[in-house]
Amino acid sequence: MKKRTILFVEDNLAILENTLEILELDGYEVLGADNGEKGVQMALEHLPDLIISDIQIPVIDGYEVLNLVKKNPSTADIPFVFLSASAQREDIEKGKMSGATAYLTKPILAADLKRIIANILEE
Repeated sequence: MKKRTILFVEDNLAILENTLEILELDGYEVLGADNGEKGVQMALEHLPDLIISDIQIPVIDGYEVLNLVKKNPSTADIPFVFLSASAQREDIEKGKMSGATAYLTKPILAADLKRIIANILEE
């Protein structure tokens, strides 16, 4: 079976590296971007099976990343998950209303993240 590819967009390098390592050890092909513009470029270039993005990231924010990914026919159907430090009800609602598959709040346990990814990718 082909390895599933996950793109993780996060500007906190410690979180980015740690999460990529966790996912790689779990058998996923991983891609990381430290800003929204790089995230969109990598999504278009690599067509990952799942995109996880922080909302507050440099260059373009997570909402714009989602918007650009959903506008492009080659990436429009890729599941998109927000992982944000904000647990405010209005932020969660905005994330869900924007078309994201899921909205997760930081910090998230590795086991919970892996379970959610497996559910989204139906593994």
